[in-house]
Amino acid sequence: MHRTIALTLLLLAGTDGNAVPAQDNAPDAARAVDTTETEADSAEKINFYRQRLQDHRLFTADRPDRPCQLVETPLMRFDNPVSRIGDGMLFLWTDNGRPVAALKSYYNLPNGTWGRTFVSLATQPLELRVDDQPAWTPKTGSVEFKVLPDVSSPAEKPGARLVQMRTIAREFQVVDNWGVKNPTDWQLRLLPAPLYRYEAPDEGVIDGTIFGYALSGPEALLLLEAHQTDAGLAWRYAAARCTRFQVTFSRRDAQLTAFPRLDAWPSTETYFHVALPMTGYRFGNPFGGAGSIDAKGANR
Repeated sequence: MHRTIALTLLLLAGTDGNAVPAQDNAPDAARAVDTTETEADSAEKINFYRQRLQDHRLFTADRPDRPCQLVETPLMRFDNPVSRIGDGMLFLWTDNGRPVAALKSYYNLPNGTWGRTFVSLATQPLELRVDDQPAWTPKTGSVEFKVLPDVSSPAEKPGARLVQMRTIAREFQVVDNWGVKNPTDWQLRLLPAPLYRYEAPDEGVIDGTIFGYALSGPEALLLLEAHQTDAGLAWRYAAARCTRFQVTFSRRDAQLTAFPRLDAWPSTETYFHVALPMTGYRFGNPFGGAGSIDAKGANR
């Protein structure tokens, strides 16, 4: 019933969130859906990136011998022709049903690299092993769940709860101070569909949903949960960053939390970015036009 994944192709319009101001060369400029990409082509791309993650095994601190589960289908896809980042996909790991980490995976056309941004969604330390070697080892948890005030109690039926969660997600304002040299505040758009829905009854989570806020790709995530308490079901939330830039979460114009700008992202922190040479890439230029393929198949 739960674990419904929305595979979202992000466009400049058609979201139910607040629109980002129009601006030439804006960071959210996204190409229209490539109607020439067939379903088979799309499946081949997803499989290509998924196979590159087969040697990535994620563990939580309380279960160091049992790997977390990689959700096989990416939660969304995204492209950014301004920065020339293409074939972007958002992957997710879960543990006992709960989301514990997200991965932004994409092809950087100018550099010919495979960009990877790891984001902890866990309340405890994690360890990612690649080829059985530690690659990402955040020493603390990342998210903190807080009770959501001034909201009706979770409904009994799942469909009604989803309506409630969509309404709550629209009440959040998420601002990204985007840019390396001249950062500018951009109000992120709420993506039109929840990215993921889950339940973890053993931990008191009757219903949970991940919502995404984006420019082109996801810049921030909101986790909403209907949680069982002694007094009955109650809503709680947790916020997470998916960008190095400063991100501020507010609700009904009252600031809730802010993530500072990052100028370094070591592998021991809850936000970690690393790029590798893209070998074996066989799909040409994600944005169309000419491109050369080197001996290893990397588009330069």
